[in-house]
Amino acid sequence: MIPLPSTDQIHMRRFYRDKDNLGAPVFLLHTFMQDSTCFYATDGTGLACYLAQQGYDVFVADLRGKGKSWPSVNGHTDFGVHHMVNEDIPAIVKKIVKKRGPVPQIWIGHGLGGVLLCSYYARYGNTLAPVAKMAHFGVRRYRQRLDVIVKSLLDSLQRSLSSVLIAINGYLPAKTFLMGSCNESAGSYRDYVQWTNSAEWFDANDGFSYSAAAEQRQWPPSFYFASTADSLCGHPENVRMFMKELGAHDARMMVLSRRDGNMRDYSHLEMVSHKDADGDHFPILLSWLKSR
Repeated sequence: MIPLPSTDQIHMRRFYRDKDNLGAPVFLLHTFMQDSTCFYATDGTGLACYLAQQGYDVFVADLRGKGKSWPSVNGHTDFGVHHMVNEDIPAIVKKIVKKRGPVPQIWIGHGLGGVLLCSYYARYGNTLAPVAKMAHFGVRRYRQRLDVIVKSLLDSLQRSLSSVLIAINGYLPAKTFLMGSCNESAGSYRDYVQWTNSAEWFDANDGFSYSAAAEQRQWPPSFYFASTADSLCGHPENVRMFMKELGAHDARMMVLSRRDGNMRDYSHLEMVSHKDADGDHFPILLSWLKSR
């Protein structure tokens, strides 16, 4: 458990194959309405388990209020993405540095987790630890590519239902209504909607422009994975748009689909959790991680 400036605590789990022969540290961060279990399962499948089996030292954290972090999101919860970027991520990175020292880290984000990692990096860069490489699965900030009518209907329905649920509960009970595996605070939901529907990428708390900072930042080599079946959360064109939003950098992108030779059309969660990924695109990620 990692203490935060408030009384909240973040839960982090570590995976490795050989304690006496640890590979590079890898930090995995989950997406919206999920927790760290999207990266691993009890049967040893998932991206965290795969990378650990390949010799990497893998750290998987639950953002505040999620998974085994304490306390869980509730009606008194008052935090948003500002706190995740400026408190949660720094606390996790500091803990990894405490365990491993100031060695280069690899950061991997899933969905909004990738946006949060890039938000932190745009703002602080290598202040706490050097980042050797980044990889992202289904990362999307501004959702532009989606049929106009479908987007309008989805946004309207989602906002209406979520607003009512937040008004009643003081938070979004996503787990109860099968929207995701974890509930969301009213603040984080509000920030998520703002980022998703605005071309401007900024911090609603202090006005910090992530867009401007990202253009000035020297980004580490990055690999972006998208899936044709992930049209709602991370359409390939939205992923490509986010990649370009960071400015010029050493970036590559892979679109997963059966049509292009992959074993299946992966959903948003399946990209990092399905057992088939071990023999499909995870080895491609591994080869890239090992390359110079």
